[in-house]
Amino acid sequence: MCSVETSTTDEQIEKHDAELKGASFSPADIPMWFLYAIRGIFLWLFNKIKSISGWIYRQFNRFFGFFKNPGENTSKLVVRFKGGVAQLRREMDRLSWIQLIAIIVIFGLFLIAPLLSIVTGSFITESGISLDLITQLFSNPAYVPQWQPANFNWIRPTGAGSVEIWGIDLGIILNSVYVAVAVTIIAVILGTSFAFIIARYEFPGKGILRTVLLFPMLSTPFIGAIGIKWFLGANGFLNNWAVAIFGTVGLEWTRFEFHGLMAIIIVQGFSLFSLVYLNAYSSFMSIDPALEEQAENLGATGFKLFRSVTLPLAMPGIQAGAILTFILSIEDLGTPIVYSEDLQAQKVLAFQVFDSIVGESGQIDPLGPAIGMILLVFALSGFLAIRKYASLRSYTSGSKGGQWNPRSRVLRPRTTLLMYCTIIPVLLFALIPQISVILLSVVQYRSSSLFPPLTLDNYAILANGDIINAIFNTLKYAGVATFGIVLLGVSAAYIISRRNIPGKTAIDMLVTSPIALPGIVIATGYFTLFYNTPFFPIGAPAFIITMSYLVRKFPFTVRAAYAGLQQTPVALEEASLNVGATRNKTFSSIVVPLIGVSVLAGALLSFVYCVSEVSTSLLLGGANYYEAPLTYWIRDVHEGLPPLFGAGPAAALGVLMMVLQMIVITATNAILKTRASAMTGI
Repeated sequence: MCSVETSTTDEQIEKHDAELKGASFSPADIPMWFLYAIRGIFLWLFNKIKSISGWIYRQFNRFFGFFKNPGENTSKLVVRFKGGVAQLRREMDRLSWIQLIAIIVIFGLFLIAPLLSIVTGSFITESGISLDLITQLFSNPAYVPQWQPANFNWIRPTGAGSVEIWGIDLGIILNSVYVAVAVTIIAVILGTSFAFIIARYEFPGKGILRTVLLFPMLSTPFIGAIGIKWFLGANGFLNNWAVAIFGTVGLEWTRFEFHGLMAIIIVQGFSLFSLVYLNAYSSFMSIDPALEEQAENLGATGFKLFRSVTLPLAMPGIQAGAILTFILSIEDLGTPIVYSEDLQAQKVLAFQVFDSIVGESGQIDPLGPAIGMILLVFALSGFLAIRKYASLRSYTSGSKGGQWNPRSRVLRPRTTLLMYCTIIPVLLFALIPQISVILLSVVQYRSSSLFPPLTLDNYAILANGDIINAIFNTLKYAGVATFGIVLLGVSAAYIISRRNIPGKTAIDMLVTSPIALPGIVIATGYFTLFYNTPFFPIGAPAFIITMSYLVRKFPFTVRAAYAGLQQTPVALEEASLNVGATRNKTFSSIVVPLIGVSVLAGALLSFVYCVSEVSTSLLLGGANYYEAPLTYWIRDVHEGLPPLFGAGPAAALGVLMMVLQMIVITATNAILKTRASAMTGI
């Protein structure tokens, strides 16, 4: 009887595999995928607000319920406390205690304390505890919507025959929110589409396309903004070519140019969609094929299968990437700085925090911490949501044990050609930040000709003494920070993975939260808390910059190390202990070598993201530009005058940074493959 059942199952599998081969891909379904993905995000947002409200209500009930019977409740707390202490004694040894204390001290000093200083600074004035700063903020016309008709004039023709496209001005607070939402929608549309195509279809050139999709990670929005501002300018490369092409067929092209908030949306959307792509790709690859096969047996095929089974199963990863994109968009400082000549581009929270601090003197506008606290609230809300949905990713593989091959379909040659005709224009547009920076670095910036004269003069900036010093500073800060990240990251990952102690979840949240916390807020906290102290002497920001890198880029290494530990059998450590090795010897001789490759990948990512860090580098580097890192000097070079400075030399520095990032990200992707949690730090 068993052999008959096995034969039948094999026949079904062969029949199913035959059906998968030669399947077609319908681009007409893509818009519906987008709509359902966006609909899912907004439904999630509504449910999240509802659940948070319920959680707050329950916490109030628990708090006031404690005082209804304080004696009995106190006894319960004492029992739980004693149980926790006993559990710590069983699980922790000397090495684990050293690791745990080091993590708590570093993160307590350089993450929690600065953030608390921002929160307290928002409510404490010269007259004591007060809501005056918050009241001033929300009564300031610049921060709240004014609903003037001029604020909604987003398409503005110019006398020169071109059209300027601006954002809608709703006040600084709402501007930041709607810009981040628009960026997130662009990122979800691009990232989810590319992820689904790469994960589910086999076609010639797939490996090349998958590599190219990593390119958006090569530059921050700050670097991309420098190139896009030139590439999409009224007399920029794209408009010049469009005029020439349309002119050959007797048509007229209206030149257009992005300004203000719309420019920020375009730059960030094209620079950050890879975060959604990596998380969505990981989710699609993790879906158990049996779940979709069962749905097909019940009659769900094509778009109905995607809408009712595939997309819901992948939604945790998509939403985690979308929320991270929202956070990184709302905290981005580089893009508003590049477009700061447009006053509308200054009307976002991150720029206002930056503008409230004079780095050379450490003077802070009293409203600065209050603005920073609003940014912090947005970021923490997003981080808690990421924690929920990142932890749900594993449920898709819970239906059966073992490994499986993800479902993939071989596209027909005709369908492959149609797909490339659709995807290549979209991909080229999505890669404008990287393409434009490379082009800008090798052309004469002020040239408006169809074929701008090529030059390598922009790269002469690499021989400038101040730039060489900045590169040295950057490598030094990033190297020291990465060394500390590896030591503490492996320790944190080991405790989280191998020690069943009270508060383990809190430790996990503590060490992964920096990826979602605004760097500009952390840097502001360093000024309010540490300026003119041994940690941050006047005119000497080197130590505090290094510590900001260590804390901010910590999650990449800890997640990579944790992924390595999850794949390492605990039995190997137990065998080492059974033959007489100490815990210290087991950790150094067994654990570290087994997870060495994963740690190396995470360390490389941490290093390259330290090198490209923008917000803390710009703010803290202003305390002494001789000790400032490279990203600070890129801004200074961009704002300088050609030929020694200007957009071209700044783009050359951006290319240098992109090359370094490409090498590291390619190597890391080869090591970590589909483990997007390590690649994105969540």
